[in-house]
Amino acid sequence: MIHIAHFSNETLERQFIPIVDKAYTDASKILDKLPGSIDIKFTDNGGSELTGVGGFSLSPKQINLAIHQDFEDRAAQEVNLRSTVFHEAFHVQQGFTYTQSPFTALQSAIYEGCAIKFERDYAKNTAVYGDYSSCTEDQLNTWLDEIRTVGTEYFENEDTWRKWAFYHAEYKQKWIVYRVGSWLVDRILADNKLGILDLKSKTADEIIQLI
Repeated sequence: MIHIAHFSNETLERQFIPIVDKAYTDASKILDKLPGSIDIKFTDNGGSELTGVGGFSLSPKQINLAIHQDFEDRAAQEVNLRSTVFHEAFHVQQGFTYTQSPFTALQSAIYEGCAIKFERDYAKNTAVYGDYSSCTEDQLNTWLDEIRTVGTEYFENEDTWRKWAFYHAEYKQKWIVYRVGSWLVDRILADNKLGILDLKSKTADEIIQLI
């Protein structure tokens, strides 16, 4: 069950409430640590031009969502919104929310990789920001080594967060934390013959031990 805590553009956002409500209900049937009711805050920033939506897990009791008002493909936007709710729900499940921070860049990569795998498997979406197919193993390993050194600055410094999460100007690469995290989690699951739900109650540090 969802509770709308805030609209930023009610006329637009109200149209998407049934999708958010069903997505959260469906995720709650799969995950066992979600609250029975969660606050949804619609924000006026964070909607991606690529997907038409954005999400942010503020706390164990609140998920923020953004709807890009100029996104032209409504059908794709609805699919991406459902997927985003699944992604953020997995963060709530694992305790990866802003009020529970700080987390290191490596922990963040693991949690993002888990949420990407969950939305791919259970919301049946591609989660393009986690696609590492164009990256070489050497690239991914190099980025992983660097991410290990970033520490909690990832949460404590906005420029550091933006560089690793969204766009690294020096490398001219987007979404490094997401792509490295997705690659790592896929590798962990394959090597240990696990599914993503086997990780749903584990912390990032416990998951890292499976590498």
